[in-house]
Amino acid sequence: MAPALTACGDPAPATNVSDDAFAAMARLGRPKPAGVPSPVNAAPPAEIPRPGIALKNDQALERFYQALATLEERSATTDVRIVQFGDSHTAADLETGEVRRELQARFGDGGRGFVPLGEPYKNYYQEGVRVGSSGFKGEHGKLVHGHQTGDGAYGLIGMSVVGSRPGARAWTDAKTPSSRIELAYLAQPGGGSLDLSVDGRSYGRVSTASPDFASAFQLVDVPEGPHHIEAVAMGDGEVRMFGVALDRSAPGISLDALGINGARITTPLSWNETHLEAQLRHRDPALVVLAFGTNEAGDDTSASTYERELIELVGRVGRAVPNASCLLLGPADRAGKTTDGGWQTMPKLLEVIDSQARVAAAAGCAFYDQLAAMGGPGTIASWASESPARARPDHVHFSLEGYHQLGALFSRDVLASYDGWRRAHGVDLGPGTMPPAAVPPPASVPSVLPGDPEPAEPSVAALRP
Repeated sequence: MAPALTACGDPAPATNVSDDAFAAMARLGRPKPAGVPSPVNAAPPAEIPRPGIALKNDQALERFYQALATLEERSATTDVRIVQFGDSHTAADLETGEVRRELQARFGDGGRGFVPLGEPYKNYYQEGVRVGSSGFKGEHGKLVHGHQTGDGAYGLIGMSVVGSRPGARAWTDAKTPSSRIELAYLAQPGGGSLDLSVDGRSYGRVSTASPDFASAFQLVDVPEGPHHIEAVAMGDGEVRMFGVALDRSAPGISLDALGINGARITTPLSWNETHLEAQLRHRDPALVVLAFGTNEAGDDTSASTYERELIELVGRVGRAVPNASCLLLGPADRAGKTTDGGWQTMPKLLEVIDSQARVAAAAGCAFYDQLAAMGGPGTIASWASESPARARPDHVHFSLEGYHQLGALFSRDVLASYDGWRRAHGVDLGPGTMPPAAVPPPASVPSVLPGDPEPAEPSVAALRP
């Protein structure tokens, strides 16, 4: 049954407009923050470019930096949340996992963040999280004969689990500690009920029945530690669950890695805007990262179409969370085979990066050029030929070491920029500065990385205008 939710936002604007109009359409007039100094030119390891090469328009991160400062000053009353939407690079949570550890080590561990409850698609994997389902199935939009099916209400990740038979189970094992667990689900007419338990202890029955379709949430406080979270359907109606937020009682950093294999910008654009807005506002991020472009670099999407789609997505984020900073994370290197059997960076990748830089500058977002950070065109071919290799043979994805290096590059550049902002604003972090937090090492990862750059089930299929 489809929710009676309002339609998506206004049509995407054309790109032959002035910068001022461009920014107004993309961000609905969000005021640009005050200027921020250039990053500090600290001396890095020889093989890594100096800070500031890849991070552009960092003054757009003003609000995010202000939130980080409250953590260091010990004046924060809530977590500083980062929400990242993206493709298989984000879905794997290897690069984002490194960023999470780097930031939590400095600013404190606010929890693992938002993860599925149950298995949204086969072989779902993220660092420190194991999921499973029995009687629940993944629910997401699909492209059928050129038209998007489904109601577009799939939660933050863009994929939910749905079950209605008695005893249907969905569970998540989280190895990282949390003390506050919040279930996100769809309230709907005729919705069923479920029993929610943590580590075998019941935390009550949750009814998802409601006169209207709406996002709903159930928060439970639990003892600090890793947890097994489980929901069991009672069989009195359909239950649709979006996932659980795993947070801790003390303020710190949390980073939600919301990736879908094969995703493009059109993937979140196919979701119901009103629903996504409610989900984002409830999560209340200080920074939203959009990490799309790898798949568009390998398909037939025109540059003008891609740019219009990107403008619309940035606009939706701005309308949903106008007080959050935004950052466009440019795609890392991607190569295709040449006629002589070699590998060459895809020319269209450079077009995608140029479009992202233009949109970010006009819309008041920061832009991070991953291609520049990792060494420029041709780097992925070099990384794939190393032993051990930092890139996989498909010349699209990376090894564990490669993803961790990309995450370390990003973290280092953002922290260098933040330190420059802090000094320019006279933020004195005296003896009360939070000491580095103890962050657990990364968990083991599968030998085969999840995801494929091309759209494949189960992923939200791309739309074409």
